Amino acid sequence: MLNTSKWKEFFLSDLFDIGGSKTTKVEELENYGVGKYPYVTTKASNNGVDGFYDFYTEDGNCLVIDSAVLGYCTYQALPFSASDHVEVLRPKFAMNQNIGLFFATIINLDTFRYSYGRKRSQKQIKKDIVRLPVDSQGNPDWEFINNYIEELQSRERERVKGLLGIQ
Repeated sequence: MLNTSKWKEFFLSDLFDIGGSKTTKVEELENYGVGKYPYVTTKASNNGVDGFYDFYTEDGNCLVIDSAVLGYCTYQALPFSASDHVEVLRPKFAMNQNIGLFFATIINLDTFRYSYGRKRSQKQIKKDIVRLPVDSQGNPDWEFINNYIEELQSRERERVKGLLGIQ
């Protein structure tokens, strides 16, 4: 069990530049053809991805949040294009995939607060607070976060190998 009693609160706006994505219609993307770049939507499944095309408008290694309904957050490693109501959180620190997955998970713990009538808008995202482990100077402990996610992934890989009978 993870002990969070000594974690500190941080505003998302202190950690990320928060803004909208460039809305791209799927019909426009179809003109470019199928490719390797995700089309990120407000879906709360499949990491928000609704197809892959040979075009992108946004750089990857960021978080995206649905501002249409649930406020669902995903980590996007690759460059992507997006539908409307997709807000982008660009880190003000050196973020990798493990740290991005950690943030997506803790941000999604608060999705119960949002609905169609109370949307997670850019304005609201900037006010949102997350609790993070801190180092001895009171700054986010990026090393702990990275190592924690790596450990979880390693345990899961071993569990799957066991299920498949792989040594």
